[in-house]
Parts: sequence; C-alpha cells; structure tokens
Amino acid sequence: MEYLAKVKTKFILILAVLGALDLVLIVYLLWPGSSPSAKVAKEQALQQQVDTLNREVAPLQGIDKKLADTRVDVKKFYEQRIPSQFSQISQHLEKLVRETGVTALQGIHYGQDTGDKGAKNELPDVQRISIETTVTGEYAKVARFINALEQDKIVFIITQINLNGSEGGIVSLQIKCETFLRET
Repeated sequence: MEYLAKVKTKFILILAVLGALDLVLIVYLLWPGSSPSAKVAKEQALQQQVDTLNREVAPLQGIDKKLADTRVDVKKFYEQRIPSQFSQISQHLEKLVRETGVTALQGIHYGQDTGDKGAKNELPDVQRISIETTVTGEYAKVARFINALEQDKIVFIITQINLNGSEGGIVSLQIKCETFLRET
C-alpha cells in the first residue's frame, strides 16, 4: 500500500508538472505576437523600416567626396568668375560698353555693398560690389549690352533697370547691378 501511495504521489506530481507545462504552452501560443503570422508581420514591418532608413540615408552616402568635390568646384568658380582686383571689374565693364556700342555718359559708379541694412555678407571670401551706370544708345545696342552683361564670364547680377528716356530710336537706361570681388 505504501508503494501505491508513492506511485500515486509521483503520478499526481508528474500530472501537475505536465498540466503547468500545458498551461505555459497555451499562454505562449495565445500571447500576442508569438504566432507565426504575427512574427512574419513583425519581420515585414522591420524590413520596411530598414528600407525607409536606407532610402533616407542614401543621399548621404559618399558625402565626404561630394563635399570635397564641391569645395574644388567653388574654388574653381571663384578663380574663373570672380575677379581679385577692382581694376579687372572696371576694365571689363568699359570693354563691354565699347564692344556693344553704347555710351555711359555719366560714367560707371562703384560702391562696396554691405547688404540690406548692414547684414553680413553671406558669401565667404568675397566682397559684394554695387555698380550703377546710365547707358545710352540704339535700342538693339542697349539690349546687346544687357545681354552681354548677363552672360559675361564675370558674374554680374542686374538688380534694377529704369528707362530714363527714349528719343528717335535712342534709349537711355539706368542700370544697377552687383558683382563680387575675391578677397586675397
């Protein structure tokens, strides 16, 4: 009898352990996110996040080389299109006046532009120069001068054009523009 009591106790103990194990497995299967379909869905969501982050980071790949190339391009632009001496600007404008056949009766006036209300120059290593002149000539020649100014090797930015007068096919325009002087 004693033997049967021990076997009965062991049997109840084994049954209790198996019942607890079944309960744990049932909880595991019913737990949100533990089913195979939930795992697949979670994996797909994570893959979408990876893809999104890769797309966001893609433009930044190789940024060091892009920055170095940009610095070289800016330096080349400054050397080729921004004069380092004030006389280069004035000589070049006078050459454009001569080549296009217009006259600048009142001369060409230059000023160092500090920007709107003393704002700091936003371009490094260059000084902004304002230019004002009145050109007179036949309409086609004045148009050629403006076109030459806009397409010139040196950077000229026309900021304002005012018609001062027109008489017998001759026009007179007041032109305000800006250029830059490279600081050395």
